[in-house]
Amino acid sequence: MRELVISAHATARYRERFAGNLSWSAAQCRLRRLLGRARFCGIKPGQARLYALGDMRFLVEDGVLVTVYRLHFRDMPPAEDLWCLAS
Repeated sequence: MRELVISAHATARYRERFAGNLSWSAAQCRLRRLLGRARFCGIKPGQARLYALGDMRFLVEDGVLVTVYRLHFRDMPPAEDLWCLAS
C-alpha cells in the first residue's frame, strides 16, 4: 500500500472504539501496521476505498485514512409465521 496520511478523526475513532489505553502516536503506529495487513474490499461512493481486517473496516480516500469502524450485526430471532398463528 502506498504512503498514507492518518487523519485525526481516524486516530480518535480507533482510540475510542478499539484501544483507549494507547497514546496518540502509538495509536497512529498501530493503525499503520493494521492497515498494512488489511485486504481491499471495494470502492465506495466518492471513490473511497474500503479495507477490512477481521471485523475492523478502514475507509481511505485520496491517500487519507478517513475513519475506522467495527461491523455490527444484530442477531435477529427467527420471525414467527403469522399465518400459522392465525389458524
